[in-house]
Amino acid sequence: MVGDGDTKEEFDEYGAELEPEARVWKTYVSVADKFDKEQVDGWNSSLDVTLIFAGIFTAICTAFVIESAKSLKEDPAETAARRLDQITQILLVAHANDSSPLNATEIGAPISPDPFLPRTVDVCINALWFFSLILSAAVALLAMLAKEWCYLFMSGRTGDPWSQTTMRQRRWKGIETWKMEEFIMFLPSFIHLAVLSFAVGLCIYLGDLNWRVAILAVVVTVGSLLVYAASTFLPLLKQRDQLDLIYPYSTSISRLVDRIWKNNKSDQRDDGETTLKQDSEQTGHIALEALSWLIKTREDSNSTDTALQAIAGADPDDKNREILKNSGAHKMVSRRLIALDSYSKNYEQISDLYTRALSFFFQPTQPSPTTSLYDNPTEKSGRREEVPQSTAPTLSPTSLKGEVGGDQASTQQKNLKKRELQKKIRSLRDVINKQITAYTSNRIFLPTTDNIQALSIGSTAASHCLRSLAQGKQTHTQKQFDTAIDLLESYKNGQAHLNEHEIDYLMKGTAMLLTSLLANCTPDAGAQCVLKLIKKADTVEIESGQKQLQLGYLGLPLVVYALSRHDYPPWDEYHLRSREERAIDIVAHYVSCPSEELHHAASTMINLGLLELLSEPEYKLNSKDFKTISEAFDAGDRAHQTRIYTLPSLSNTDIYSRSLTGIIKLISDDQHHLLDDKDTKDVAIACLTVLNRTRLDHWQADASISLGQLYAFVIECVLKIPPSGPEAYGQNSALDLMQEFHNQNHPERIQNLMPDLAYWMNKRDVFTKLKKAARRQGTSSDINEAGRLFATGQAWLLINRAIKSGLVGHEDWRKSLSSFVGSESVSDLGELEEEGNHLAEQFQKEWEQSVALRHPYLRDLYRSVSSVSSKPSSSSATIPLLSPES
Repeated sequence: MVGDGDTKEEFDEYGAELEPEARVWKTYVSVADKFDKEQVDGWNSSLDVTLIFAGIFTAICTAFVIESAKSLKEDPAETAARRLDQITQILLVAHANDSSPLNATEIGAPISPDPFLPRTVDVCINALWFFSLILSAAVALLAMLAKEWCYLFMSGRTGDPWSQTTMRQRRWKGIETWKMEEFIMFLPSFIHLAVLSFAVGLCIYLGDLNWRVAILAVVVTVGSLLVYAASTFLPLLKQRDQLDLIYPYSTSISRLVDRIWKNNKSDQRDDGETTLKQDSEQTGHIALEALSWLIKTREDSNSTDTALQAIAGADPDDKNREILKNSGAHKMVSRRLIALDSYSKNYEQISDLYTRALSFFFQPTQPSPTTSLYDNPTEKSGRREEVPQSTAPTLSPTSLKGEVGGDQASTQQKNLKKRELQKKIRSLRDVINKQITAYTSNRIFLPTTDNIQALSIGSTAASHCLRSLAQGKQTHTQKQFDTAIDLLESYKNGQAHLNEHEIDYLMKGTAMLLTSLLANCTPDAGAQCVLKLIKKADTVEIESGQKQLQLGYLGLPLVVYALSRHDYPPWDEYHLRSREERAIDIVAHYVSCPSEELHHAASTMINLGLLELLSEPEYKLNSKDFKTISEAFDAGDRAHQTRIYTLPSLSNTDIYSRSLTGIIKLISDDQHHLLDDKDTKDVAIACLTVLNRTRLDHWQADASISLGQLYAFVIECVLKIPPSGPEAYGQNSALDLMQEFHNQNHPERIQNLMPDLAYWMNKRDVFTKLKKAARRQGTSSDINEAGRLFATGQAWLLINRAIKSGLVGHEDWRKSLSSFVGSESVSDLGELEEEGNHLAEQFQKEWEQSVALRHPYLRDLYRSVSSVSSKPSSSSATIPLLSPES
């Protein structure tokens, strides 16, 4: 990006971007010459009009002044007329032969006893007209001087660019300091005042002659005065209220007042800043002022880019920062840096220049440690930036990708959906870019390479989505997504350092990229994209002490994945659109809303995405993928899960049935070998984790899910998963599920699973495995003690429940119990009760021989065994339900 428009790209030496030989001064001279010529031409045009009007008006006013000045002194002709009148009276007396002698006193008396005084009206008229005359002549003189000043400003522009820059900048600073532009702007107002003064005097003059003649002059004068006043005050009032328009009427007074108001407002923007230090280097100060002027001018984008890049060589002190901040340079630098295309020419050099330029505006201090994870700098004011919602007709929930051709209506519908989606993405881009710009202007932002790359991904993700939507190609979008994954990998390994806000914006950008990638990829490829993200989250701290990526940040990408893979039921008030458009709505909502809302919904979002991963075999997950899912699943507050935008409550059975159906397929009877292999055992543990962290009510509400099958699977998991080592978590999850099955607050759970429980127990040969585990010999320190204790107590519980429920005669139960007792016939209840009593005694004995910590479910079993054993007759005793889950 070359400021002077040359096609050849040139860069200064490192750190010499503001030296006298720097390229920026060539740009400065070029832009300054063009700007000054346009500015001076405007001034000269205004002065020429003022001079011409002042000359003509002075000539007109002079004619009136010459005539009106006579009324200010005694008229000799009028005095002579009075004296002749007096002589006439004397002659008339003499002619009448009046014998009375003439009075010598009367004959010698003056014509008028009072000295001459001009009338008040004459004084007013002459005062107004003489003021108008001298004011117009003075304006003409000042206009001539101003034209000479303009010539001096443009003269002497020779020499090297740096010399021209310093000379021009000093002259321009003098113009700004001594308000020459304001003076030229206000000069026509003196002519306006002269015209007003003349018009008022003319009205008085005509009124003195004849009031009928004066009426028209008064009407024109008052009308003109009202128009002038309106043109002066209305722009000052309307411009404050309607910022989206510029008032077309104005006067030199209104323009001058508006300019002064804007300057004062600019000066008062940073009242709380630290007092500026005096800059000792005059040359560097002039350079910064020249650079600030060039940025304010914004002649063209290339010139602005060159000026902004030159900030990289500036001396970072408070006064220099203020000079450039007042021109808005810090915001422009951050916008250009974040929007920089990594595939553009000279990316490395330009990125380095902008990075150093942005670092210039920030002191080397660390961000405040009290900054919250989900704080958004744009929310400090309490305002929320809304993304405009679509007003388009409701569209069917189909993919935007379709076959070429079809009838015209189908093509129009596709185009309509495409335009609406583009509109939403652009609105989303504007909002997130505004937030990022506000954040980068905050003192807590550190312009490191990693932080800038994270913000760049968040800022440019929408543009990549628009490109993919328009061109149908995912190349750049996939590269950007891979870049995000690589950055997260570096962050996880401690090679990259990201602050919390940068991670937040990175995840929002990644979610936007996923909306585009998932629209046209295969199911297994989409699943792997999301699993790459999940694997970057960890809670283990590395040796450097850096925190790992928190799982909560993955909420938005995971809910985007879920909505892009399946048409989940929407709110009643939300019209279901295409999957991609709905995903964009989700991102737009949580980008615009307060961060707390996204924080509260993160756990629910993560669970929804993980449940979607488990719902379809076509996602082709392996055992490691299942282990990753099980570790990432977050139970949160299962009783109060946050509602996700556009989705009903997560407890909706339609949402859970997909994942639970997928789990049932994994643990079905033809795949019971899951627990026989180490790798597939991870799949079983993943299933246990998801089942344990979802509410049992979801299973009961779905008629397609067999609780008996789940119950038998859980029993087998307790027996086959080791109680220690990395797989110990699986056995604990299985015991947690057993405790939830037997929760006394929900007695219907056991009742619902009893009808087909024996069938699934036979399928998985559970009683045989219980018998084998219960009769396994071991010590109290044996690692399999928990499994043996569980097998003994669980076998006793099932035998006694079958007896008290009257199900012993049922074919499936008879077959199951026979495998445990070792007899083909179990019709003899006495034999079964004896076996149950033996199991109860064995359970109590093993329990009392060890003081090791027990799982709550095993303690509940012990209390149940003890309660039944304390009855006087076991045949009449009832088997109590286990205690509720703590």
